[in-house]
Amino acid sequence: MNDNDNELEFDISYYLELILRRRWVALSVFISVVIVVALVTFNTRPVFQSQALLVIEKERGNNVIYQGGPTVERGNDDYYQTQYKLLKSEALLKTVHDRLNLVQYPEFADPYGYRKLIKPVAIAPVPRSRLVYVKVDSYDPVLSANIANEVAKVFIEQNLSNQLFISKDVLNALQADRAGNQSRAIYESLPAVVNNTLIMDLKRESAKLQSQVAEASGRYTPKHPQVLALTANLAAVQGQIKEETDKVIQSLKIDLSGQLMGNNIRLIDAATPPLKPIKPRKALNMMLATIGGLILGLFAAVLVEFIDQTVRTQEDVENKLGLPFLGIVPLTRQVKEQTSYNHLILQEHSLISESIRNLRTMVDFAEVGSKSKSVIVSSSVQGEGKSYVAGNLAVAIAQAGEKVLIVDGDLRRSNMHKVFRVSNAKGLSDFLGGGRNTEDIQPLIQPTDVKNLSILTCGPRPPNPAELLNTPRLSAFLTWAQANYDRVIVDCPPMFPISDALLWGKYINNCIFVAAFGKTRVPLIKTAIKRFAASGIKVLGAVVNMSKFGGLSYSYYGYYQYNYNYGPDADAAEGEKKHHHKKHGSKADPVPTAVSEK
Repeated sequence: MNDNDNELEFDISYYLELILRRRWVALSVFISVVIVVALVTFNTRPVFQSQALLVIEKERGNNVIYQGGPTVERGNDDYYQTQYKLLKSEALLKTVHDRLNLVQYPEFADPYGYRKLIKPVAIAPVPRSRLVYVKVDSYDPVLSANIANEVAKVFIEQNLSNQLFISKDVLNALQADRAGNQSRAIYESLPAVVNNTLIMDLKRESAKLQSQVAEASGRYTPKHPQVLALTANLAAVQGQIKEETDKVIQSLKIDLSGQLMGNNIRLIDAATPPLKPIKPRKALNMMLATIGGLILGLFAAVLVEFIDQTVRTQEDVENKLGLPFLGIVPLTRQVKEQTSYNHLILQEHSLISESIRNLRTMVDFAEVGSKSKSVIVSSSVQGEGKSYVAGNLAVAIAQAGEKVLIVDGDLRRSNMHKVFRVSNAKGLSDFLGGGRNTEDIQPLIQPTDVKNLSILTCGPRPPNPAELLNTPRLSAFLTWAQANYDRVIVDCPPMFPISDALLWGKYINNCIFVAAFGKTRVPLIKTAIKRFAASGIKVLGAVVNMSKFGGLSYSYYGYYQYNYNYGPDADAAEGEKKHHHKKHGSKADPVPTAVSEK
C-alpha cells in the first residue's frame, strides 16, 4: 500500500514539475487560444434564427381508378421523408426567392441566389409527432422570419396542388364531350358507380325484370296487361339506375374539383423575428476557449518536454546521456564589483555556494581510485559556462585545504584571467612556444586572492594553438604541475568546432563535462562524449550549469539551506559570519554572482 502511494506521489510530482518547468509554453498557448477565439467571436456577424411550425397529417382517401389507369396514392411508408425533401426542393426555394424579391439582398443577389437558401433553411422534425419546424438563419431577424413563413406558405400551396394533379386529369376525362351512349358506358364503368350498393341492387332488380319481361313476351302479346306492367317496372328501375349513377358522377366531379378537399398540411405557429442571435454564443465560446486553451496548453507543455533534446535535470543526465550526475549549478546575476566566486569567499551558505561544494564532493567521489588528481573541464560548444564551473570548483577545492593550480587551456578564446581578474600578459603559450625547461614555468604562475589556489593563464594568443599543444613541452608542464600541486584543473576548449580538448586528454585522462541548462542538444553532447571515449578519456560525470530553479525537483536546495542556517549551529554560524564581515569591511547580505558565459 505504501509503495503504491509513493509511486502515485512521484508521478504527480513529476507532472507538476513538468508543468512548472514548461509554464511559459502552456501559458503562451492558453493565452493564444483565448485571444484567437475572442477575436473571432466578437468580430463575427450575428446570425438570427426564426422558425415556423407545421403539422403534416397523413393523407386520407380511397384510390381512384379511371379506365384501368394508374392508382392515385394518398399515402405510403416514405410519405414524411418525401415531405421533408419537398420542403427544401429547389422549385420551392426559387418560388420563395422570387416572391420575396431576395435578389435585393447581397447574400442572395446571384442569378442562382435561390440556391443560397439551401444552407440557411433547415428542416427539424419533432420526434414522435407529425410536427416539423422550418428554421431559417439570416443576418437580418425580420428577413429570417419572412423567409420561414414564405417557405411554409409555398409548401402548403404546392401540397394542395400536388393532391389535385391526377384528380384534374380524371376530371377532364369525365367532362369531355362524347356521344351519349359512350359517355354513359364510361360513367357506369367507374369504380365509384360499380361499387355503389344501391346501384348494385337496382341492377339485380333490372336483370330480374328483364328476365320476366322476356318470359311474358313469349306467352302473351305485347299489349297484354302483364307484359305492359313488367315493361313499365323495368323502365322505372333503369331510370332509377341512371338517376343514381348521375348522382355518383356529380359527387365525384365535385370531389375531383377540389372544392371540398381539405389540405392535410397546416401552419401552427408563424415565425416571428427573434430578439437575440443564436450565433456567436459569446459566453459559451469563451468558456470553451478557456477550457480548450488550458488543455492545449498542458498538451503543448508535455509535447515540448517530450521532444526536448536538452539537459535539465539529474534524470536527463543519467537517462539521456548515460553519465554520472555531478551536480547542478544555478544561474546567478553578475555584479561588476565582485568576482564570480565571491559567494565562496564570503563563506555564505547560499544556494550557489552549496551547489559548488556539492560539486566538489561529487568530483572527489568520482576520482576515487584514480591515480591522477588532474582533471580537464570541457563542454560541447562555447557559452555553456565551463570556465565559471572550473574556476569555482578550483576555489572550493582550495578552500578544502588542497594546493590547486587552475590552468587556462583554451589557447583560442582565453577567459580564466577574467574570472580571477589577473593579468594575461604572460602564460602557458609562452612556455609552450619557447620554454627551455620546467624552471621557466614558475615565473608564469600567478597567485590568486584564494589561499592555496594559483593560476596559469593562457598568455598571448598564438597563431597555431594546435601545434603548440602537440609539443613535448605540454607533457613536461603537466608532469611538473602534478608534482608540485595536489590538484591540477585545466579549463579546456569545447569539443566543437575544434578538438583541442583531445590534445589535453593525451596526458589527463579525467574529464568533467559541463552542459548548459536547456541549451545544448543531447545528440551533440553524446557525440562529444563518444569522441572523449574514443580518445581514452574518462568522463567522470556531467554538471548542469546555469540552471533555472523553481520546480518541485529542486526544492531540496532550499530545504537544505533552511536547515543549514536555522539548525542547531545557527548561532555559531551567524557569529562567524558577523566576525568575517567586520574583518573585511563588507556588508552582511550575500552578494549574487553571475555565470561566466564563455
